[in-house]
Amino acid sequence: MITEYRKRTTEFFHSYGKIILVIILVIFSVISITIIFSVIKPQKLKVSFFDVGQGDAIFVQTPSGKQLLIDGGATNIVLSRLADEMSYFDNDIDVIVATHPDADHVTGLIPVLEKYRIHTIVVSPSKGKTQMSDDLNKKIIDELADLHTAHTGDVIDFHDGVTATILYPGKNYKEKNNDTNDASVIVVINYGSESFLLTGDLPSTSEPELISSGLLSFTKNITVYKAGHHGSKTSSGEQLLSYIHPEYAVISAGKDNRYGHPSTEAIDRLQKYSKEIISTIDRGTISFVTDGRMMEVKTQK
Repeated sequence: MITEYRKRTTEFFHSYGKIILVIILVIFSVISITIIFSVIKPQKLKVSFFDVGQGDAIFVQTPSGKQLLIDGGATNIVLSRLADEMSYFDNDIDVIVATHPDADHVTGLIPVLEKYRIHTIVVSPSKGKTQMSDDLNKKIIDELADLHTAHTGDVIDFHDGVTATILYPGKNYKEKNNDTNDASVIVVINYGSESFLLTGDLPSTSEPELISSGLLSFTKNITVYKAGHHGSKTSSGEQLLSYIHPEYAVISAGKDNRYGHPSTEAIDRLQKYSKEIISTIDRGTISFVTDGRMMEVKTQK
C-alpha cells in the first residue's frame, strides 16, 4: 500500500510538478518586477488644498509617506477629506501645523487630534482668547506630542527630499493689536525645483518680512502660492506677488461666504502676477502632484 502511494505521488509530480514550478517562478518574477519598479519609479510629493468651505486645511504627503496637515478648517469635514487620502488603517499623522487660533483654521483640528496620533505639533505664538482656542490648546497638551512654537528659520526635514521651512513669525515676535492673523505661521515647502508658499491669514503689511528674512531667496520662483486670508483684499500684496511670481495661486474659501472672499482687488493682483488662479469654490479639493520637476494638478468637485 505504501508502495502504491509513493507511485501515485511520483506520477502526480511528474504530471504537475513542472506546472507548479512554472507558477512559482511566474509569481516570483511578478514580485521581483514590482519591487524593482517601486524602487526606480519617480517618487512624488502630493499637496492637497482640501475643500472645507470657508477655511483652510492643507494636507501634504511626501514621497516616503510622511504626512503634514496644516490647519483643519471650521468643522469636522476635514475628517472625511483625510479619509479620502489616507488608508483606513493609518492612524498616525507625522506633523500638524496650526497656523493661528482662528476658528476657520483650527476648529477641525480638535476632532483630528481625537482620532489620530500626532507626533509633532507646530503652533503660532498667539494662543487666542476664545473658548474654542482654549479647547484646542487643552487637546494639544493631552496629545503628548512634541510641541513646538514656530520661529523663522525652523526646518521640518522629512529626509526624502521634502522640507518645510518656517518663514514667519520671528523668534521675538510680539502680537500686534491682538491680531491673530498677523501671528500666522508661514511655511514654504520645497521638493526639487517645485515649491509651495502657504501664508495662512497673514496681512499684506507683514508680507515684506517674508522677503526680508532671506529664506525666500532660495525659492524665489514659487510654483504654488496659497493666497493669504482666503483672497482677502488685505493680503496678497503687490510687493510679495511681484517678488515670487507664482505659477498657480490657490484660493481656499467657501461659496457665498459672508466675508466676500475672494475680493476683486486680490483677484486683480493675483491675475497680474500669477499664471493661473484656482479656487476651492469652483474646483473643490485641489491637489498638486510632483516628482520635483513636473507638476500635475488634480481637482475634485
